[in-house]
Amino acid sequence: MKRLFILASVIFYTGVAAIADEWKLIASYPTPGPNPRGYWGGGPAAGYIVMDGANPRIYHYWWEESSILSSFPAPGGPGAWGIAKEPGGGFFVTNNRTSWIYETTTQGSVVNSFRCPFTGPADCEFAWPGFIVAIPDRNIVAVLNYTTGSLIGTYAGPGRRPVGCGGYAHFYVSDSGTRTVYEDGVPVITGLQTPVGLSYTWGTLPPYDWHLYIVDDATDHYYFYWRSDTAVFPASLGRVKALFR
Repeated sequence: MKRLFILASVIFYTGVAAIADEWKLIASYPTPGPNPRGYWGGGPAAGYIVMDGANPRIYHYWWEESSILSSFPAPGGPGAWGIAKEPGGGFFVTNNRTSWIYETTTQGSVVNSFRCPFTGPADCEFAWPGFIVAIPDRNIVAVLNYTTGSLIGTYAGPGRRPVGCGGYAHFYVSDSGTRTVYEDGVPVITGLQTPVGLSYTWGTLPPYDWHLYIVDDATDHYYFYWRSDTAVFPASLGRVKALFR
């Protein structure tokens, strides 16, 4: 049986202090080709990237060695954008042109599909609220039921055009309109060109979110960021921030 993400109330809770550290660029690598889109980070060295075009594919790519470990055609054809991996399960892939979202096995076989409640979905992720999808033209991040596609809630984008989203203890949005990555609504990475894909990895100690991975379509590069200061401790067990409208 699949694990369901349930929002008992429409809030975002965090028990860590405000971020006083900064994200530092550790490395950058070329993508497997032009038109990179969404990204799911299995770790700093390798992950799954969506490459769009006439024949879009999803690549399991080893960045440090610039090698392709495996690949499969992106379901839905041209317009493929977002990719997320369900914990313990397969992949979810969005199509920006058709607005369909496909669930696949790890080999790329489609097992389920549904239409996104909003047109033009971009990158997606399984994160603290559940299955979240960036909707650029609406300037929102949508939270969906990942079996039916029904809408659970929305989060207003912190910029103008959100195209990537994710996070464990914090909420990250990459915005192609402002060329910025936001953490809990605060700009933390600037100077990007077209940050179309975002992913992250986390640890078990504060500040929990350790790495950010950004894919830039304008430069056809993947950028690996590391949080420079990990000395963040719980500040309040009751800090609650309103999230959904």
